[in-house]
Amino acid sequence: MKVCIKSLILIILIINSLELNAQDIQFSQFYNVPLYMNPAFAGSLHRTRVSLHQRLQWPKLDAKYTTSVLTADTYFSRYKSGLGLMFLQDNQGGGQISSTQIHFMYSYEVNLNKTWTFKPGLEAAYVSRFLNYAELRFPHQFNNTQGLVSGTDPQDLLNRAKAYADLSTGGILYTKEFWVGFSAHHVNTPNQSFNGGTSVSTLPAQYSIVSGYKYVLYQSVSMQHDKEEISITPTFQYKWQGKSDQLDIGLYGAANELLVGIWYRGIPVKRYENRVQNNESIIGFVGWKGETIRFGYSYDLTVSKLARAHTGGSHEFNLTYVFPKKHKKKILKRLPCPSF
Repeated sequence: MKVCIKSLILIILIINSLELNAQDIQFSQFYNVPLYMNPAFAGSLHRTRVSLHQRLQWPKLDAKYTTSVLTADTYFSRYKSGLGLMFLQDNQGGGQISSTQIHFMYSYEVNLNKTWTFKPGLEAAYVSRFLNYAELRFPHQFNNTQGLVSGTDPQDLLNRAKAYADLSTGGILYTKEFWVGFSAHHVNTPNQSFNGGTSVSTLPAQYSIVSGYKYVLYQSVSMQHDKEEISITPTFQYKWQGKSDQLDIGLYGAANELLVGIWYRGIPVKRYENRVQNNESIIGFVGWKGETIRFGYSYDLTVSKLARAHTGGSHEFNLTYVFPKKHKKKILKRLPCPSF
């Protein structure tokens, strides 16, 4: 039964890549990949930041996903502008389908008044996707007595590639404690089809809303100017793309440098079918936020019916380096959202 479920997942994955509208990668530590979430986050720290992020999804299945993201962003106070750069490498089905992406972001900071700030952002990306047919196996190649009875069609042994441009935009409105952001990705709905010619498989636009509020429970500054703070921050992210939508909701707590969090992914009031509830995973997080070095780890516990396949859940690792502060006379506003 396990083998059948694993094979079915892999087949569905391949079919989706060939004919249907593919969906975007989703990260559990969405605040640890802010440039992926919204181009308006470029330069949001008002410092230079470099981050390496890794997601391992369903490691016990043949259809596992492995995604690596390298980002860098900085802020130019003279021009009130942020610049960001992101490299992304994604592998699906053990490397049968891969995607390499490079993204460029620009944001501009507008101080509406002493309390509110707005940051719009723009993004342009180049995406290259690759499909390897040689190692794929399809149902018509098997029978009930002999197993595999035929090889891959010679025409399908030709590896296929597809490249396209991708455009996105977004904005963030925030105060010292509260923020809300909106983004629209793939606004040009690029054609992803590997088949060429008149074949069309467009990537639908993805929209998302993210928001949170930081509650400071305790705060003090010692004579040595060491700051102590304990806070909790409820957050949510709702996104929709084509016929699919998803909600991440939860909170994280911070006690000085230590960070812990828990989130739920799913929409329990919505059902795909009469007997299939929209539950996906429970996510636990732990991290450390130093002045320059920050890291975090999260684990997705599968709670949907996919748990029967013993997927191994999903793991995410993040390592971020924030360059030391430059001494300036002017105090700049900073987003209150997680920056670990």
